[in-house]
Amino acid sequence: MEELISVIVPVYNVARYLNKCMKSIVNQTYKNLEIILINDGSTDNSGEICDEWKERDRRIKVMHKENTGVADTRNVGVERSVGRYITFVDSDDYIDEDFIENLYTYLVENNTDIVTSGHYKETFLDSKKLYSKNSYVENPEEILRSLLMRDDIYICVWATLFKRELFEEVKFPKGKICEDFAVIYKLYDKAERIGHISKCGYHYIQRQDSIMHQKYSKDKLIVIDIAEEVLEFVKEKYPRLVECAEKLLIKYFEECIILSQKNGLYEECEELRKKLRNIIKMVFKNKKLTLCTKIRCFGIAYLNFYKTPLSNKLK
Repeated sequence: MEELISVIVPVYNVARYLNKCMKSIVNQTYKNLEIILINDGSTDNSGEICDEWKERDRRIKVMHKENTGVADTRNVGVERSVGRYITFVDSDDYIDEDFIENLYTYLVENNTDIVTSGHYKETFLDSKKLYSKNSYVENPEEILRSLLMRDDIYICVWATLFKRELFEEVKFPKGKICEDFAVIYKLYDKAERIGHISKCGYHYIQRQDSIMHQKYSKDKLIVIDIAEEVLEFVKEKYPRLVECAEKLLIKYFEECIILSQKNGLYEECEELRKKLRNIIKMVFKNKKLTLCTKIRCFGIAYLNFYKTPLSNKLK
């Protein structure tokens, strides 16, 4: 018999997109679903749409609460869920009808604790397919290596199926953005085997009014704190990946310094430059960074190179 899968859908002011998202979930070829809609204090009619869907399908559960952000909303969804497996779908995205079945089948056949997939990154103008050409199963260390090196594995919890026990003692950071980055490495660490399927089935919609596309603010600098936490975690548990974690941290320093300056966060920019100067030895010792990157970091830290066109090229 098919195991129950909990589909957790945080909802906040997405009335324009919610019906398309819900149609894609209720029409899945995998039928044994618990669909949990958490209305996070929407000020449009998203809450009413949630209730309408609950009346249409007995598998749907709806919860209304005060706005506390997507991280806390996901925590509530995990706590309320009863499925053997958990997947997340953002309420402005949608999934192909065989998406969940493909993830579940691969997970069971390959005895994995997590399975991820490729996805489509869609804008108003086009759709870009982001995926690995091959399906594979790896141990946590190799998956973390891919995550840190920004390879096939993306820093997100959607387009992924998890065994629910992995979330024991792992919570999304309430009130913070970049919540996926803060938990995904912990979930991978708790797994024994992690699979990845090349087939895309998740459609990630890049809308202009989403949180990710709001004006750059100092709240987004939390990515530096998380990257530093990841580095300390890796030093303790995966010493062979230290240079990978250092490289990711350094890249985030570059990006945050440039975006802070570009968006008028001058005090924050100068503070980040000081921090980058404090780790400049790490930059030059890291064998995974190109000489060009090392020179650019030195320029950003000491010579304000981030004000030149060169700063736009972070690869």
